[in-house]
Amino acid sequence: MKELVRERILEAVTSVYGDDAAAVAERATVEKPKKSEFGDFATNVAFLLAKVVRQNPRVVAQELAAKLSGVEEFEKVEVAGGGFINFFLSQKAYENLLVQVVETDFYVSDVGGGEKVLLEYVSANPTGPLHVGHGRGAVVGDVLYRIMRLTGYVPEREFYINDAGRQIRLLGLSIYLRAKQLKGENVELPEDAYRGDYIVELAKKLLEEVRPDLLDLPEEEAVEVAAQFGKEELLKGIEADLKKLRVEFDNWFSEKSLHDSGKIEEVLKLLEEKGLLYEKDGALWLKTTLFGDDKDRVVKRSTGEYTYFAADIAYHYDKLKRGYDRAVDVWGADHHGYIPRVEAALKALGAPEGWLEVVLIQMVKLFKGGKEVKMSKRKGDFVPLRWLMEQVGVDPVRFFFLLKRHDTPLDFDLDLAVSTSSDNPVYYVQYAHARLCSVLDKAKERGFLPSKENLDLLSSDEERKLITGCYQLKYELQQAAQKREPHRLTYYLIELASTLHRFYNKHKVINEDNPQLTRARLYLVEAVRKTVATGLAILNVSAPRRM
Repeated sequence: MKELVRERILEAVTSVYGDDAAAVAERATVEKPKKSEFGDFATNVAFLLAKVVRQNPRVVAQELAAKLSGVEEFEKVEVAGGGFINFFLSQKAYENLLVQVVETDFYVSDVGGGEKVLLEYVSANPTGPLHVGHGRGAVVGDVLYRIMRLTGYVPEREFYINDAGRQIRLLGLSIYLRAKQLKGENVELPEDAYRGDYIVELAKKLLEEVRPDLLDLPEEEAVEVAAQFGKEELLKGIEADLKKLRVEFDNWFSEKSLHDSGKIEEVLKLLEEKGLLYEKDGALWLKTTLFGDDKDRVVKRSTGEYTYFAADIAYHYDKLKRGYDRAVDVWGADHHGYIPRVEAALKALGAPEGWLEVVLIQMVKLFKGGKEVKMSKRKGDFVPLRWLMEQVGVDPVRFFFLLKRHDTPLDFDLDLAVSTSSDNPVYYVQYAHARLCSVLDKAKERGFLPSKENLDLLSSDEERKLITGCYQLKYELQQAAQKREPHRLTYYLIELASTLHRFYNKHKVINEDNPQLTRARLYLVEAVRKTVATGLAILNVSAPRRM
């Protein structure tokens, strides 16, 4: 509705004062007044135009109000105070909105302007199963992608596989030493070894099914074999868990490919040509302090190994060269301090200001019976995402991960997630959809179908709030896309379900004595059902017809 009011204002300004004034009017605010007696919307456009047209703001407001009073969507247009214009929407405005909701893809927009965006999320090291923190990042990234597709962006999804470097060798060593233990050898795992039952299972499978001769190999070769096997097996598990969570990717990008293709050397040579590298203590450093970092960073150790940072520079430079207008990375909150150095490296390489955006995901704590759920050290000291999905189901996992802003810690109540009460937000929204389907089915049995013939009968406050509530989905998706805040969609659906229940408790939908009103209200019911179903589909959460 705000868009419609703004559009009508600009039309009136153009008609009365011309195109130059309309350009100034673009900056005007259109807001909902705090008190209903001041109308549905108010604007300050007259104050902005007063200087341009050299008239008193109240005079400007009166001229525009006179022009706008004949517009179909406005029941009344009033001037208030020194020059504010208040708008009272007409019944016809609500009817037009309702028809749009039912009969068009009203929620689709073009605010993204065709911007090509690479969304990178999850990117978990293939050194262990996905945990609940990875799951939250996966859902945030996945839903953001879905929202951006509907709002005029051209997004792609990418998983960065950290399959090179020290952590992969350590994975191989951990499996190798567990294999020795399985064969009865008394060996100790180093302090930083990967632990957990999954390492034992990998060692057992490697020995029994792939390389029974593993321990006959020279240690370095055996560790390499174990590392490659472990990485591939864990990556299969990660893909399976993501598939179960309903998360997919367009690209899987290997860190190892950066080493093998020489892309790290290529980007460091480019930085060297710019005079941004220097040697110190046998290592190679990048002058990131020239671009806003708090200290310079090592890109090549004195041992000759490239740092993880060097690979990250090459990876982001590769993204830049692939022609994306913007890169959005979804990282764990513990990577907060890493952002300035990556931004500095990108500036050094000539990336546009703000080309990289980082969405930080805060930690998730699980609670059951009021107590925090924790895994034992023996199991690896993390809660596997797979376990959570098995405990409560995929729908609650996806919905609950978006119940708070991504940069806010999340307390996940396992008992609430499986409850069938209105306190459970996903159940509350899904039940709203099922309730609407039930009303439509019962009406059909009695010979009533939705109709737009008598929408003027839908004039109560509750009905109008439902209509504008449905249409607001378009605005919420735009805001979620532009601000990278997919949690706005769960908030919106909970509020819409609440508005529906208030309407349902006050108004009878199927009324044998008033068939015209019944059919009009069924049209409204279909609008709300479609909107809830659309919202749940964007979340990739099921919309059951019966519960």
